[in-house]
Formats: sequence, structure tokens, C-alpha cells
Amino acid sequence: MKQTNAHMERQIMNKRKRVFSVQEKKNPKAVFAKRYVSHLVPALKKINMNKPSSQINSKSFEQTVQHEVDMALALSAQEFAWSRFLQHKLLSSPHEDPSYSSKILETSSCKQDGKEGAEIKKKLKELQKLVPGGEEMNMEEILSEVGSYIVCLELQMIVLKSLVQDNIS
Repeated sequence: MKQTNAHMERQIMNKRKRVFSVQEKKNPKAVFAKRYVSHLVPALKKINMNKPSSQINSKSFEQTVQHEVDMALALSAQEFAWSRFLQHKLLSSPHEDPSYSSKILETSSCKQDGKEGAEIKKKLKELQKLVPGGEEMNMEEILSEVGSYIVCLELQMIVLKSLVQDNIS
């Protein structure tokens, strides 16, 4: 009887574990938030431990924090091309000018004429400047990446607001 109860308890625990892991995979927002916090919080703690008190309001301190916020975003969504481009940009020279020639308009299969076609090309050029690595992507790539980038930015904002509110209270 005791073996049966122990066996049943193990089965129940195994089912609970499976349900939790399946649910986590079904909720990519929760997975992203967990990854983001796991990258951001240690980085911010490290910055806090290493900063002199005179540096709190300095421009370099703000840039360091911004760099870590952006890096946490890139590391938390590595399955997307924009994330890999952002990570590469952050790891390369900080003075590098990201405004190199645009490939999206050169490789675009947009065959519309006149004013409407020019307006679409203008909007795509603006969009590619907003998405990390967009300058390297063609129209199909940029359109497939932009949705995930926006969702991740929204989630980043939610997590950062939560961290700020936790520190205030």
C-alpha cells in the first residue's frame, strides 16, 4: 500500500512538472520576461556595485545602464535576427555609425509605380532604421522581424516598470 501511494505521488508530481513546463513553452511572453530579468538584474547589480557615488548622474553611467538594458533585450530573444544584430552592434565599437547603405530598397520586390510605390519605399526605409539589423534585411525579412521586435520592446517596458515600482515601494 505504501509503495502504491508513493508511486501515485511521484506520478502526480511528474504530471505537475510536465504541465508547468508545457505551459511555460506555450507562453512566450513569460519565457521572454524570465530570460530578460535573468540577464538584466545581475548586470544592474554589477553596475551598482562598481559605480563611484559621484558617477550616478553622469552621462557614462546612463550609457552603461542603457547598454545593459539593450544587451539584456538582445540576449533574451536570440531566436530572432534583430536580436543577433543588436547584440553584434552592442559588442562592436561604440562609435561605429550604424547608418550604412540600405539593402531593403535594393532587394525589394515592390513593383508599384508612382506616388504609392515611393511612399511604401519611404515607410520601409524608416522601418528598417528602427529594427536592429534592418539595414541588412530585405523586405520579407524586415516584415517578419518587426512584430517580434515590437512585442519584445513592450515586454521590456513592462519588466522595467515593474523593477522601478519594486524599488520605489
